[in-house]
Amino acid sequence: MTPAEALWFRYSAGMPDYLLFWHNILFLFVVFTVVPLPVALLELRAPATVEPFKLQPRVRLSRAEFFRCYRDVMRIFFVVIGPLQLVSYPTVKMVGIHTGLPLPSLGEMAAQLLVYFLVEDYLNYWIHRLLHGEWGYEKIHRVHHEFTAPIGFAAPYAHWAEVLILGIPSFVGPAIAPGHMITFWLWIVLRQMEAIETHSGFDFPFSLTKYIPFYGGAEYHDYHHYVGRQSQSNFASVFTYCDYLYGTDRGYRFHKAYQAKDIL
Repeated sequence: MTPAEALWFRYSAGMPDYLLFWHNILFLFVVFTVVPLPVALLELRAPATVEPFKLQPRVRLSRAEFFRCYRDVMRIFFVVIGPLQLVSYPTVKMVGIHTGLPLPSLGEMAAQLLVYFLVEDYLNYWIHRLLHGEWGYEKIHRVHHEFTAPIGFAAPYAHWAEVLILGIPSFVGPAIAPGHMITFWLWIVLRQMEAIETHSGFDFPFSLTKYIPFYGGAEYHDYHHYVGRQSQSNFASVFTYCDYLYGTDRGYRFHKAYQAKDIL
């Protein structure tokens, strides 16, 4: 037994599997609260420091607007996201996510996480694209687009129905390639951290995500929010291959070409 396995055994042996799964509620609360905080504090307290990296520098949100966004996210968290985690345990157990030993290797975890990201990204693309239809946008998706210049706290800011709908693709990957509960925890945390980074409103040159092939990032998704209701471009949540394959990145590419021409 490895030291990591011994630590896991001591922690999990006397704990029911459903309590282990419900750790997701705590993890999501911490991620939604803590991960967007550093950039938000910099924007509020030292705007000149981050001004060169802000994607929409003309938009300034007040402290009250930041707080309102977080308050509304927490309301959805306690009313929708938390209860959804509570009731979804039987499904997670049914598909084969397990808590026993041995623990997965790093290679196994990386392979499963890649599957989860690719599957979720593909399904999310089509759901997101459908939500930009007239009915879907007016009834549901317009809530998320209230922030035309997104902030990290606004990544999960959405209509309750959208939270439920977009939660489904997150479970499809683990259902296809079920793994250990630790892998599932890591998947949930990484996916939400990615969403927060994408909605940060800043394009920092030192971001590690710049080295991930086909990764969209903050600049890519910020254009989608900037265009707003009329946007039929950049539907991808993580990677950009669907937008490229189905031609829904044309507006963005034209925008980038125009910017480059304007600079020259």
